[in-house]
Amino acid sequence: MKSIFRKLSLLLIIVSIFIFPHAEFIYASGTISDANIFVYPKPFKIADLVLRNPAGQRVSLSDYQGKVVLLHFWSIQCPACRMEEPALHQLKRTFGAEGLEVLGVNLVDSPQAIAGYAVANQMPFPVLFDGGQGFKLQVVNMAGKNTAFVVNPVREAVLEVPGFPTTYILDCRGSAVGYSFGAARWSDRAAVSLIRGLITEVKTCRPRISMNLPGNSSLW
Repeated sequence: MKSIFRKLSLLLIIVSIFIFPHAEFIYASGTISDANIFVYPKPFKIADLVLRNPAGQRVSLSDYQGKVVLLHFWSIQCPACRMEEPALHQLKRTFGAEGLEVLGVNLVDSPQAIAGYAVANQMPFPVLFDGGQGFKLQVVNMAGKNTAFVVNPVREAVLEVPGFPTTYILDCRGSAVGYSFGAARWSDRAAVSLIRGLITEVKTCRPRISMNLPGNSSLW
């Protein structure tokens, strides 16, 4: 099992270094300035994730509806993840009290290693892993290129994670409004403006009607 995790982690690290656009992944209408953030033409509801934190508590993504969420997929051995961490820490410190949450999801390293890393690096936001809930990363080949999907317990593809780091931006209704593949420049003025704009909706947030768009399709 450890060997499988190491191979998967290595593959995704390689993919994160050689960043390439996936037609299947990039539904975005364009970038936000030079921040390496892409915005979808229309938000779409994503399926729920059920994970665990280092304390062993069960955590659902749906628990965070009513907040703006950065769903951040990372691994311990990812150089770009470490480069992006300070900006994510600053975002949490700046906007956490106003309704922003960062969820650091790691589906390749062991729970013990994740917990140790979180303590050693004083992570100011929750770090989550599968912990027996049945969510994992499944590497697949699409049009001759390897990518990976978060797969739920019934083997449905929930979200694409083509490499580390990958971050989905969710509004307070739990809908994805954009994403970043590779380290984002969260301090960029336009990126900060996007986050501020989403936070202004928090006080009047109402559930959005789910749309049948990418995010919950079966792989098999």
